[in-house]
Amino acid sequence: MRHTTLGLLALFTLSGEALASPGNVAVAKVPATSMAGRQLYASGRLQVSWTPSSSDQTHHFEVRAQETAQGTAVSATVASTATSVVLTGLKAQTTYVVTVLSCADDACSRSSASSTASAETDREYWQLQGSGNSVSGLTKAVSDGNARLSATRFGPDAGAMANRVQIYYGPLGTGRLWALAAGVASSEASAANPDSYLTFTSRAGSTGLITPPTAATLVQQVATGQGVPIARELGGFVRLFFEAQGADGFTRVLSIDSKDGYFGQDFNSGAATTCSTAADYSSGGGCAPTVAIAVASDAGGNSRVTNARQFKVGWPTLDSPHWDMSAGTFMVFTIDRTTGCTDASANHGYAVWDGSAWKVQYQSNGCPKMFTSAQAAFPFHNGGARYRLYYGDVSNMEGRVTTSNLPFLGPKKLIFADGSVSGEPGVVDFEDWEAQTLARDVVFLWPNGDVLDAAAEGYIDDYHFLAPTGSLDLQVMYITITDGAIAPISVTAILQNP
Repeated sequence: MRHTTLGLLALFTLSGEALASPGNVAVAKVPATSMAGRQLYASGRLQVSWTPSSSDQTHHFEVRAQETAQGTAVSATVASTATSVVLTGLKAQTTYVVTVLSCADDACSRSSASSTASAETDREYWQLQGSGNSVSGLTKAVSDGNARLSATRFGPDAGAMANRVQIYYGPLGTGRLWALAAGVASSEASAANPDSYLTFTSRAGSTGLITPPTAATLVQQVATGQGVPIARELGGFVRLFFEAQGADGFTRVLSIDSKDGYFGQDFNSGAATTCSTAADYSSGGGCAPTVAIAVASDAGGNSRVTNARQFKVGWPTLDSPHWDMSAGTFMVFTIDRTTGCTDASANHGYAVWDGSAWKVQYQSNGCPKMFTSAQAAFPFHNGGARYRLYYGDVSNMEGRVTTSNLPFLGPKKLIFADGSVSGEPGVVDFEDWEAQTLARDVVFLWPNGDVLDAAAEGYIDDYHFLAPTGSLDLQVMYITITDGAIAPISVTAILQNP
């Protein structure tokens, strides 16, 4: 499979060497699974079939599928004897127009195109793990898991952590609520062993970051985090990005590097294995953090960014789970209501790594480039320079329990990006994302197959999407969820129709 942008199809023939067009081109959904009497079809694949021509000039076939949202395309090359192919890496719930070309040479410089056909991929169906159709029946990913959940996958060169998944999360318990602890898996991730990527053992109290009893300048309260493993050639460690409210009351995105390599559990350069005091987090301390996204009140800070919160880094995890720190990597982060830019209460800014620092992106009018009415956005690598972005649509509060003070994020939405749309084709710029008006709905299922209603879906908060084995054949969502009454718990869901 290769990825390309589909332009005009050039159809070439030479005198006496005309190629006959393949016929009977058909495009169909690919059956994925059946559950609770519902047939699900693949969200990222389509089946294309055709009748080969009788021409002996055919060297091979090229199958090109162009989607109708941004006009991007995927293509596949198959042998001259082939009569069908399954296209992969497609966008969910998206219509594709498919053309089959009969090619006379390797470069397909002489070709004859078939008539086109079209079909739409299915929407995504994520099934929560456990039993029944309520939060009480869900299986916890870690026994004391609360909010601020993220997941990290390590690659084959990570030593003792090779091919494992590790979570970072906020643990429940007196004095531990505002903290980030590690949850460890028992073995390498294997599709044949669900426990290897769905079940974790808590290391709370002996690992990670803890809110100090008295405030440090940058750290008064620890919140959401994401562990990003850095490539072996750059040191082989985990860079833990985290949000923290400072002594001044403003929240920033910070980072700190592990002192135990790819174990990613000890971030204190001193004797302690946790970061827990103001001295730890202060300049010269064992856990002194680096500012990743500064706010407007900081010297040289980012204009119109009052607080920088709930964030995620997007890098090509399917190519390598370890970030090589290359320029062009992006981060999405929550921005509050921004006077003169948007009245939405929750929005996501866009920052790009230039090789040494994160640069917040701005419009010509001085407003940050933003996804509006979006909370808890998460970018998921979809192969090549393509990504998905999941987010809670906070403009829709249907189902919210009015007596609850717990976060309600509304329905979950999905948009796609393709680096070929603008700028450098290998870099995902803000302009490479689809408009939010094209956002698809994501469907969540209880363990028994029932669809979550608006209230249940709205109380899905912090989440992280991951391909635990590095293959999109297995996609897992690590979720914080509540019913609006109980303290949020950490659970998992699996994509049933990749």
